[in-house]
Amino acid sequence: MGFLPTVPYTAILANGDFPQAPEPLTALRKARRIVCCDGAADVLAAQAPDLSAAWVVGDLDSLSPETRAKYAPRLRKVSNQDTNDLAKTFAFCLSRRWLDVVFLGISGKREDHTLGNLSLLVDFARAARITALTDHGIFTPLLSSAHFVSFPGQQVSIFSFEPGLRVYAEGLKWPLDQVPFTRWWQAALNESLGDSFRLTFEGGPLLVFQTYAGKQ
Repeated sequence: MGFLPTVPYTAILANGDFPQAPEPLTALRKARRIVCCDGAADVLAAQAPDLSAAWVVGDLDSLSPETRAKYAPRLRKVSNQDTNDLAKTFAFCLSRRWLDVVFLGISGKREDHTLGNLSLLVDFARAARITALTDHGIFTPLLSSAHFVSFPGQQVSIFSFEPGLRVYAEGLKWPLDQVPFTRWWQAALNESLGDSFRLTFEGGPLLVFQTYAGKQ
């Protein structure tokens, strides 16, 4: 499947909605290791009891006694309240030089958590090769111009984290020709015309969302 990295990767499982779609579930099962954000370890045990976390990271205030006992040698408590559990877990992976990372479970439940997690992706992309899979599609943070594999009719949304950023797009139904983006919605809900598209820009970053086949 094209949404998975071609090299061994670490799956970071956040404590949002547990993946249900085939694509993120496949990513979870094919990961070289799973690192859970705090209470996500309880969810993993309930939803995929045949899988096990390599590490559980966070302030560890959400773990059940059973899960705490199970992972006692593999718990990493980080009490810093300036960052959330997703950022703490990613920093732990960086410290281990696990630089190919797939994020799962970052959406669902509280909307403010989802927005915070999505905004963190573009910061994380400055330090590692990352992608995030939800039940509907793929989020890819982008620091420079890039070519994307796609398919006709794929829904594509582009979010700029730099006000006024100008993007040129090739291969999308509604062309972007150096239009400055000042709001997140302005480049959402576009559509791929073929088996690829290209985004060209200076500055950034961008966050690009692509739906899976059959999720239009």
